Amino acid sequence: MKVARSVALDDVRIEELDDPVPGPGEVVCDVLACGVCASDVTDWYVERKLPTVLGHEPTGVVSAVGDGVDGVRLGDRVAIHHHAPCGECRRCRRGHETLCERFRSSGIEPGGFAERVKVSAELVSELLLLPDGLDPVAATLIEPLACVLRAQDRAGLRPGDGLLVVGAGVNGLLQIAAAHARAVEAVWVREPRADRLSLAESLGAEHHGNELVDVAIVCTPEPDAIAVAADALAPGGTLCLYAPPAPAPAAQPALDGTDLFLRELTVTASYSAGPGDMRAALSLLADGQLDPEPFISHRVPLEETARALDLQRRGEALKAVVVP
Repeated sequence: MKVARSVALDDVRIEELDDPVPGPGEVVCDVLACGVCASDVTDWYVERKLPTVLGHEPTGVVSAVGDGVDGVRLGDRVAIHHHAPCGECRRCRRGHETLCERFRSSGIEPGGFAERVKVSAELVSELLLLPDGLDPVAATLIEPLACVLRAQDRAGLRPGDGLLVVGAGVNGLLQIAAAHARAVEAVWVREPRADRLSLAESLGAEHHGNELVDVAIVCTPEPDAIAVAADALAPGGTLCLYAPPAPAPAAQPALDGTDLFLRELTVTASYSAGPGDMRAALSLLADGQLDPEPFISHRVPLEETARALDLQRRGEALKAVVVP
């Protein structure tokens, strides 16, 4: 089978590997599509993984099943989650299942930018059957949408709140659409690019002025954007960091500790998504509460994975999807 292996930040090579064979409890899926995530083009985050086959937002069709597998059959179209928590450790019990040690260690082989992937036994139970009529390319949004829903839950967002979304890339736009689907009517946005601001407004967000908000979700790692979001919070508000700032000291946000104290602001963050978030995201798409089409801008063959990554890195793609 063919895979697109990143050997350097600007070097992606198409290689031939043996087809994966499922062991007991495992399945193999032919990849139908795999979205390009912002983390796939975050250089400091990717560099420590190289060389590797990236891609963690795949959909596929089950093509081989190992002994002892229940719940999925040959020919099932599925969304494939790349991590699974244990559900029992202290972190899981406290609602931090994406920080569970098993969550971090589990994964798909070799990665979603490939013709086929092997799904480990602990992930098979997390496979989500795609309903008839849901395009597998559109279904690659299940994982990023699940991350969005988890962030909103961690921020305590609820109907009646005022929400500010800072950054209207695909994740910011999904924040807006998901908030409206969850009956949050007052949604504002800050975005310097006119084209993306227009997209955000078409999804029902208003350009933010001086309005105070209950929740601000920052979908960019820029320190200035994080500071602006904190300033926009009403007393008792919540700031949620959705995009990781780089480890460099210059990239860290400057938040006023006195201000945080006197206004009783909550600062939280949200990393990845758990099984319940994946199911909730699929439900929003399957029920038609969220239209996936406006978010996907490019469909690219596996042989052009390097171009897909470059389009996403330079901001020319809203959401690029690799289609083997």
